Parts: sequence; C-alpha cells; structure tokens
Amino acid sequence: MRIIRNIILPAACALALASCNNLDTEPIGSTLTSDQREEVIKEQAAKLQATVSGVYGNFYAYQNVYDDFFDFGLPSIITMLNQRSEGLVSASYDYGWFAECGQFSDNTPTTPYARIIWGTFYNTIYSANQVMDIVGKNADDPTLRFYMAQALGARAYSYWMLAQLWQFSYADNPEAPCVPVITEENAETAAVDGIGRATVREVYDRILDDIDTAIGYLDGNPVEREDKRYIDIAVLYGLRARANLCMGKYDEAYEDANEAVARTEATPLSAAEASVPGFNNAGAHNWMWGIIIEEPDANGLYTYSGFMGSFSYGYAYAGQWQLINSRLFGRVPSEDVRKGWWINPETRNSIADNYSATYEGMSASEYLDAVEAPEYAVVKFAPYNDVLMQTTGAVDIPLMRVEEMYLIAAEARAMANASDGKSLIEGYVNKYRWTDSATPYACNATSSEQVRDEIFFQRQIELWGEGFEYIDRLRLNKGIDRRNANFNPDWAFNIPPKAAVLLYQIPQAEIEGNPGITQADQNPAGNAQL
Repeated sequence: MRIIRNIILPAACALALASCNNLDTEPIGSTLTSDQREEVIKEQAAKLQATVSGVYGNFYAYQNVYDDFFDFGLPSIITMLNQRSEGLVSASYDYGWFAECGQFSDNTPTTPYARIIWGTFYNTIYSANQVMDIVGKNADDPTLRFYMAQALGARAYSYWMLAQLWQFSYADNPEAPCVPVITEENAETAAVDGIGRATVREVYDRILDDIDTAIGYLDGNPVEREDKRYIDIAVLYGLRARANLCMGKYDEAYEDANEAVARTEATPLSAAEASVPGFNNAGAHNWMWGIIIEEPDANGLYTYSGFMGSFSYGYAYAGQWQLINSRLFGRVPSEDVRKGWWINPETRNSIADNYSATYEGMSASEYLDAVEAPEYAVVKFAPYNDVLMQTTGAVDIPLMRVEEMYLIAAEARAMANASDGKSLIEGYVNKYRWTDSATPYACNATSSEQVRDEIFFQRQIELWGEGFEYIDRLRLNKGIDRRNANFNPDWAFNIPPKAAVLLYQIPQAEIEGNPGITQADQNPAGNAQL
C-alpha cells in the first residue's frame, strides 16, 4: 500500500532518531532467522530502543503527515474532534485554524484533516509493526517483551481510534467496512499489492488480540516504564475496557475497568484538587497514560495549549477562546466542583479564583478579565509550569485518566443492572466531585438507558476538551444538536445520528496509492445542515 510507504515510512524513520534507516535493511527488511534477529538485537539494542520511542513519537510529531502548522500529532487530532463535538464552542475562527472541523467540512477525501488523522495513526501502526518484526513474537527477554507490549498497545489504540472515525459502532453493524488492517505479517504484501478495508469485527478482533497478547507480555514482567508516555498493564486493561464498551460487551468492560483501577497507582482527583486549574502534567496522580511534551517539541503557538489554554499566550488570547456549550453548562449543578472549570456568565466566578498563579501583580481571575476572556471560557487547563501568559506550550496531554475507568465501570454496570449503575455513578460524583455533603448528588434515572444517558452527561463534563465527547456520540448514536446554545448561528447544526457527515472519508491519496481500495469503497459524502 504505497500510501503507507510514502507518508508513513519517512516520518517513522525520522522519529526513531534515524534508527529506522539502519534497521530497515537486510536482513531486517526481510524475514529474519532466529539467529539473525538475536544478533541484530544484541548489536543494535540502543537503536531498537529508539525505534520503540519512535512509536510514541508519532503522537506528538510536528508536521509529520501534512506540511502545515495545524499538524502537531495526536493533540491536533484531539483538537479536531473537540471542534466537531456539541459540548465545546469555539468563540471565533478568525484565524481559520480548525474552522473546517467546527463546520463539518473537514471530512472530504482531499481535506488535510482526514489525512492527518489517517496518517498519524498509520504512522504509529507502521512503527509498531517494525518493532514487532524486529523482536519477534517468541521473545523471552523481559525488556524485549516490554518493547513488544508497547508496540502492540500503541497499535491497538491506533486501530481503535481509526475504527471510531471511519465507521459507525460495532453494535450497529460489525460487518460494515472499516479500515485496512496492516500487521508485521502482511505489511510487505500490502505495500505491493494493496489491502482493502477490513470489517469492523475484523478490526476489533485485531485490537483485542493485540491487547491480550500485550497483557501477557507485561503480566509479571519486572521491567517498568520510565514514565507515563509508555503503556503499563493497567493502561492495557483500560484500552480493553474501552474496546469492550464500544462492542457492547458490558460485563467484560466492567471487569476490565475495575482491573485497570486495581492495577494502577493512579487515584482520582479530590474535589479540592479539581478546584484549581490543572491537567497539564503527566506526573499528576490521576493520570494513567499521556503524551509528555518536552520544550523542544512545543512548536510556538501550534500546540494543544496554544489552542485550548485560556491562561497561555495563544489563539484563545487572540480571540479563538474555547467555551463550553451554554446549554450543557446550565445542566451542571452549582454543587459540582466542575462547574468552575468554565467562567460563569452571571458571576464571572471560576476555579481561577483559587489559582495561586499571578501575572504582573494580577491574580488569575484578574488576568482573565484583563485579557477579556468571555463567559463560558474554559479554565480547566493550566499553562505550562503554571505561568500565566506562557509562551511555551509544552503541556502534557492526558490520554487516559483513572476517572474514565470509574465512568466506564458505571456505564457498563448500568447496562446490566440500572440500580447498580446508578449507585456507582452516585458514589463517584459524591466522593470526588460534589461539594455539598448535606445534599448529596442523586441520579434520578431508573432504566438502564436513562442511567447511561446520565453517565454520558458526566463524561461530557469530566472529560471535556480531552477528545472523548465526539467518539461517545458516535458510539451511542447521539447525533449533534447545537441549537439553542451559544454557537455562531452559522455553526448551529442539528445533525442526526448516523449521518454520513459524522464519518471521515478515506483520504484520496490512500485510494490512489492503495490498489486494494477503489472509489467504490469510499464512505458516503455528507454535509451538515442547519
């Protein structure tokens, strides 16, 4: 499949600190004997480690797929999905960045946005396949088994993300065409002969098999990850909980979410801890997995912080503030600490009132007034090093927080027993997010579907701005309704569930470079209607 070669290979090699060029030659480029593989591993251990690092390097690479400022890897993709959601409002698109995403014109075969998503995840898959081809499935060395688990986990995550955006949910039609499945075993054939779209079922089979195998590599393995940019066994259980939830395997999702909580050292933020801006450092005790951004990797304003950060010098400060949907904000009870994650339109109060950071003698709240931050603007995300008007956007990006596991467990349990799910979500909110113990939060839903809807609402608030809402809407067939809220009238779409515009189309470059896919295999075109 030439698109994999043309787009993915150069980027993957660069990210592996030039190790790919050395490793992707004979005998690495062809089938390895056991002796050859062992010799290469011994002689080029440092380069193999760099190749493993390169797997995750795809997540934050700058202009790795598309030669423009809005390609800054997975944080860029999260920003795209935020713009497509219902719960997030962009105050302005004066600068044009991500405007097509918010206006649902980013899903055509030639749009750079679809190509960035496709290329970023297939870059990661390519890099993961390379690691697996080098190490081999029968590795018994603990370090090599750790490397294999990283590659398998990253590949499973990439296929899971692709599956969400190129086809509707598993529950709708597991036999629907999804995305090509490239592994270390078929990569060479696919590069020459091409490969077609696998079914949703086949993609999920690959995801689950990769995760199961990775769990086997890490269970009891004494090698520990250096930091949270790497996957540990708790993250793998968390990834499997996500996949099972999407498949409607609720018992399995419940068990996996609980196992993830049991296996991780992460614990949820308390209500007090959630009452100040944060979500900027992977060292936080509630993070399980994240993207760690070093200062040299933060490219000016073109970072997650540059687009989402109300406290940073970036596009928000210049007018492209990121706001919560006013209708959603109105549903958040005043007793919920998370209501302060956005500027209250009536009082101007927010958790910035509790923030110790200052700027030129101004408190954080005074700073927001001085820069004319609008009502409903997000203050959830702190700037890098908690410096107001920060020009360096090296904030870490959460990919999995332990709070998500509690929400998955509650939703999964609710689908089996509404009362149990109700108890779980009430327990979570009252323990970690509620500020009035005299009048505790109560979920008034009675049926499984109603409890699930309440948990979806909790996910909208808890995971706001982290890229989940759009995916949740697709898996739950929620559609997008931006009416009667604070959206620009030109963006106030009412998109029904399963509308074609909700899925991305396959990039034209892929169709032209992959003999296994033709125009007949393309997702239907669609337009958002007001």
